[in-house]
Amino acid sequence: MSDLYQRLLAELHWLQQTPDLIIPEADYRLPLPAAASGTEPQALPVERYSPGFRLGDRFEELVYFYLKYINHITDIKRNIQIKPHTQTLGELDFLLPIERQWYHLEVALKLYLLDGDGSSLSQFVGTRRDDCLQTKWQHMLEQQLTLSQRPEVVAILQQMGLDHAPKPSLWIKGWLFYHHGVRPAQLPALVNPDHLQGWWLYQSELKEIASPDSVYRVPRKEEWLLPAELMTQAPLGYSQLSHALSQSDRAQLVLVLEPAAGGWRETSRGFVVADSWGSTTQS
Repeated sequence: MSDLYQRLLAELHWLQQTPDLIIPEADYRLPLPAAASGTEPQALPVERYSPGFRLGDRFEELVYFYLKYINHITDIKRNIQIKPHTQTLGELDFLLPIERQWYHLEVALKLYLLDGDGSSLSQFVGTRRDDCLQTKWQHMLEQQLTLSQRPEVVAILQQMGLDHAPKPSLWIKGWLFYHHGVRPAQLPALVNPDHLQGWWLYQSELKEIASPDSVYRVPRKEEWLLPAELMTQAPLGYSQLSHALSQSDRAQLVLVLEPAAGGWRETSRGFVVADSWGSTTQS
């Protein structure tokens, strides 16, 4: 089995097993066929799998493979540019038919660090502090999902074979990270209580993850969805990790590993940020 094939299977497994980050209202949930038997691993056309470098592009490619080759949904349209005249109104991630109904699906893979008490989606911020979960959620609801419902867009979609406006739906996957790994008792109602989670630390707090029984990895972004055994970055000792992180002020994802049969097993993951990252609580 080729390395690319192993990576594809591992990423598909991650997608299938990972709970949504946000639980949308029932009207925005995609009703995937529960009885879909799926495709045998050896039947996946791995030669057609071409994930991009950007994490969002990789995620969209993974979702496409999941819908087409695991759930056997045919006639999937993706990355549809909406350009009625000379002005581009936006882009639809996916259009797909399920049981005689067309759906407009928007997807996102997001990683946010909690900077605050957890009472608001706006306190979950990106590592560059230029994005937050509240902004992303509102953009998906108010801009991305409504695009396919606009009359001029419905007319364009009818020319593509849709006989009515598609039902909007969304998936948001990813992780939320908590300072020192301490998750607040109460989170916004939209946050899935079973979401993937990790920790975040300032560089000066790095000793909190030091352990003589552990090694560490700083994976490349294109490997963030892979299990530890498929990552290519060499494990680091604690002193090596500390030195590597001190060379940059950029937030970096770190995996904590422990020995397992034939390799390593991930015990936790989190972001290490510069001490200057700040703790400006969002309202």
